[in-house]
This record gives sequence, structure tokens and C-alpha cells, in this order.
Amino acid sequence: MMEPLASTEQVRIDVHLPDGGTLSELAGDTREGLARQLKELPPKYFYDERGSELFEAITALPEYYPTRTERALLVEHADVLVGDALELVELGAGSAAKTRVLLDVGRLRRFVPFD
Repeated sequence: MMEPLASTEQVRIDVHLPDGGTLSELAGDTREGLARQLKELPPKYFYDERGSELFEAITALPEYYPTRTERALLVEHADVLVGDALELVELGAGSAAKTRVLLDVGRLRRFVPFD
């Protein structure tokens, strides 16, 4: 793992994009993220079609337990989680693969994935 820059070190970021538009937003987010003590980029830039494919592949790896754990909890508690609800709104639905567990309970009338 790389060590963060000391607070006295300078980072220079040159941007050669016109103001406004998607590329300008990407440049601004990148500039802001790289200027932080702990470098980061917003995950919204990772999830184009190829990024989504890579993420799905990562979640299938044996080392990546969160997806398996979440799915197991959903399977075990789906009936209680759905309860009397008729609608499910899911923020960050992605592929909605785990959501199928809740939809299979059969009582939901509407599913609104929001990604």
C-alpha cells in the first residue's frame, strides 16, 4: 500500500478541458480526489458497462464475501423483510441479482430499481 503524501508535499494537477460537460466534471472530481490526504475517486466513474462486468466478476470471487453474506441473509429473512410491503425501491440496484430473493416472496406488486 502506498503511503499518503506528507502534508508539506505539493501535488500539481493540470486540466486541459473546456469548462462544463462530463469531461470537465470528471476532471474536477479527479483533481479534488487526488488532492486529498487519502486519494480517492468517486465510484460513479467505475460503472460503465465494462466496469459493471468487472464488479460482477469480483463479487463472484471466493475472497469477496459481502455478496454471499448479503444473499444468505436475504434468503433467511426475505419473508420478514418484505412483510406487508407492495413496493420495493432499491437504491444502487446494480444488476439486482440479490433483489430476486425478495421478489420471489411473491407479494410485491412493484419494483423500482434506481441506480
